[in-house]
Amino acid sequence: MKYIHFVIIGFFAMLFAITPATALDPTEPIIHYSESVIDIGTKLTFDQGYTLHIVDINENEGDIWVEVLHDGKVVKDGEGTGQEDDPFEYILTVEAEDADEEDKDYLVFRVTPKDVVSKDPASAKIRIEQFRNPEENLNDLLIYDDSRSANVGEELDLEEGFSLKASNYDDEEETITITLEKNGHLVKEMNDMEKGEIFSHYKTIDGEITTIVIANIYEFFDSSETIVFLKEVSQREDVIIENNVEITIDVIQKEKLAIIHYELDNDVSEIKVYVDDELIDTRKEVDEGKYPAVAEEMDTGTHEVTITIVSEDGSVSSEDSSFTIEKSNSITETIKETSLDVENTTKLNEVIEDSENITDAVSEVISDSADDVKGSSGFSYVVVAILIALTAFFLKREFS
Repeated sequence: MKYIHFVIIGFFAMLFAITPATALDPTEPIIHYSESVIDIGTKLTFDQGYTLHIVDINENEGDIWVEVLHDGKVVKDGEGTGQEDDPFEYILTVEAEDADEEDKDYLVFRVTPKDVVSKDPASAKIRIEQFRNPEENLNDLLIYDDSRSANVGEELDLEEGFSLKASNYDDEEETITITLEKNGHLVKEMNDMEKGEIFSHYKTIDGEITTIVIANIYEFFDSSETIVFLKEVSQREDVIIENNVEITIDVIQKEKLAIIHYELDNDVSEIKVYVDDELIDTRKEVDEGKYPAVAEEMDTGTHEVTITIVSEDGSVSSEDSSFTIEKSNSITETIKETSLDVENTTKLNEVIEDSENITDAVSEVISDSADDVKGSSGFSYVVVAILIALTAFFLKREFS
């Protein structure tokens, strides 16, 4: 028994040797969580002015070399290696203002490499966790570090049309599905989530990462209904990603229809085509490419086209255009107009024939009475009659 102390000391020495040093527990709410494939040399911009630089990736072991920059400069103690069982952590030390107080340490970043994905160029799946730096401001937050709960199967309303829903609770495995929607459209869904895991929806635009919704799956409680408790719920103003759509319209005037062609430059969740506020075409889970929609039996005039696009992240955008159906003669209208033309021509011929008779009569009057009316006021009436006769002659000549 006298060696039992050495045995115990030896046991703990071996235990500490094979166990990684205990990581610093975060004291501030988590504001970003992601697991994504990142290439060597990538720089990612995060909230509070931070940038992570994945300087190097060991293509065999998967270890990474990380730099943390703030406002463009590498921070103190902000570079080092990260392994799957020993992640890189950036810890901010805030010195105490008073001598009798202790300095405070804040975990700001934890970067964990998971798997090597490719070797040329080197890339790896990397988990990134960011926790709030209490010395820096957070902007554009709609919800911050809130606690929420909801029954399984019911929606939990957030801001800007977002909602969270828990479903498929497995009481044996204690897992659940969390779904995020915006304006009724699916944004993200994560299955088999366990207590303590992080649900996160974020967008990356030109290397800048913005976390829109984040929540910690804190606890499940079974009673008459199963309740899901969430902690550290935060939401930021959504970043709208414009979906470019090119619209071209072919109008077939004879058939009074228009073929509306729309071309997408990326995949979308849903697309709807309206003509004069009437839905004529709708599609879901649409790949990039060109698609047609036909508007039939259109009335004469200008018609407004609106194409509404729901992106895969739930953002909604629209594009407008228009086309015109010109007035065209139907067969019935053509027959009517032809009949009218014939009738008018007949009447004109009658007028001309009457005019010829008038001309002959005027000629006779002139030949018989020229000497009598010459120099008198009646001569002017004769001249007018002659002009009328000449006008009738030229009209007949024009329409013959």
